[in-house]
Amino acid sequence: MKKIIYILLFVYAIIAALTIYFFDGTGDAGDSIQHYLYGKYAPVHPELFFDHWAKPLYVLLISPFVQFGFTGVKVFNAIVSFLTIFLTYKTVEALNIKNAIISVVILIFAPLYYILTFSGLTEPLFALFISIGLYASVKQKFITVALVISFLPFVRSEGLIIIGVFGLYLLLKRKYKLLPILLTGHIVYSIAGFFVYHDLFWVFTKIPYARMSSQYGSGKLFDFAQDLIYVIGVPIYALFWLGVISISWKSIKKKINLELGILVFLGFISFFVAHSLFWYFGIFNSMGLKRVMIGVMPMISIISLYGFNFITEDVFGTRKNGKLIFQFLLAAYIIIFPFTSNPAAINWDKDMRLSKDQKSAIQTVDFIIKNKGTNHRFIFDHPYLSEVLNIDCFDKNKKIDLTNNALNQIKEGDIIIWENWFAVVENGITKKQLDNNPELINFYNANSTGGGREINYSVYEKELK
Repeated sequence: MKKIIYILLFVYAIIAALTIYFFDGTGDAGDSIQHYLYGKYAPVHPELFFDHWAKPLYVLLISPFVQFGFTGVKVFNAIVSFLTIFLTYKTVEALNIKNAIISVVILIFAPLYYILTFSGLTEPLFALFISIGLYASVKQKFITVALVISFLPFVRSEGLIIIGVFGLYLLLKRKYKLLPILLTGHIVYSIAGFFVYHDLFWVFTKIPYARMSSQYGSGKLFDFAQDLIYVIGVPIYALFWLGVISISWKSIKKKINLELGILVFLGFISFFVAHSLFWYFGIFNSMGLKRVMIGVMPMISIISLYGFNFITEDVFGTRKNGKLIFQFLLAAYIIIFPFTSNPAAINWDKDMRLSKDQKSAIQTVDFIIKNKGTNHRFIFDHPYLSEVLNIDCFDKNKKIDLTNNALNQIKEGDIIIWENWFAVVENGITKKQLDNNPELINFYNANSTGGGREINYSVYEKELK
């Protein structure tokens, strides 16, 4: 039976390679591209290795990969997910939880986890660090635990929450002398980033989310609870909540160990509740994005495995034949679900290919190159335009953001690319504002629909005198 894990991992590697080859999507048209661009141009602009929004450790690790284009970051995240799957299985195996292989099936076939594996987003790497921390814990490698987890905030800011959970775990294990090791990540990056910011406390002062407000507004308290179904799919969602009930009951009966009770269960609950509250109160610049739950997928898979065992082991008891048939059918449903037409499943065309918005960006740039060339300074906000134009978006002589301040500083020959998402949402620049500017000549407009919204692109040039 132990050979099944290696067979599944081999199949996963083949599927991942085929996905990278046949699907050109980026997982997300905004942050995914931005993270990729930071990694791509960090060797030219070393200060990007210490950008808090981009996540310093993530930028460092992806940088060698993304020099080969966006395919490079897909390969990186596929390797990361491969390792996460394997280490989660080894953790479950070490915890002696029945049907450990189902945790692998859950991770491979959780729809959004699969989609975002082929993106430039930071959540998969966060999940890997979680899986390393969990595995090291069950193996009682406490120094490794503290060292690895200490760097989590430099993969995603929520790592601060997880550090707190692992700190509690070390306290309960009476490993008091190891608690200072949880500061390692901050100490290392404080010193390294000092030469950029000339501020030893930049790891705190430069956090972009350290504000008691959010430009994205707020939402309902249970949005994350409801949206989790779109992260893991219907069958895993049901198993997850059964797992929550099962672990809660076992906790009351004191039938679970610290690794499961504190690191897995409390770790997830802390992460989940924190994000729910951030979104509900509209603080820390929360957008209420369901994808953040991908970061704790190892915890979700273990909790869901408990749900699987509850319904197939505890309910069926000694009825072996019935149990095996039901386990097979349930596992088959998990595997088949991503390929169904359910809204929580994978939409292979929409989710795995370039969006209509990105295709419109390509058409817009093709027109610009054909009619104006690229020997201009460009002004725009859409991250994907930097990739299509193949320009260093961090070189202010080549590209600046489309802001009101930029419009007051435009030079002859500058080309402005406006679109009705990033330009409007991020910087509040409307098309009417550009149309009413007498210094600008509008020479391209394109309208289309996609993703349930209208997509507009307009291109302007500062009039030559």
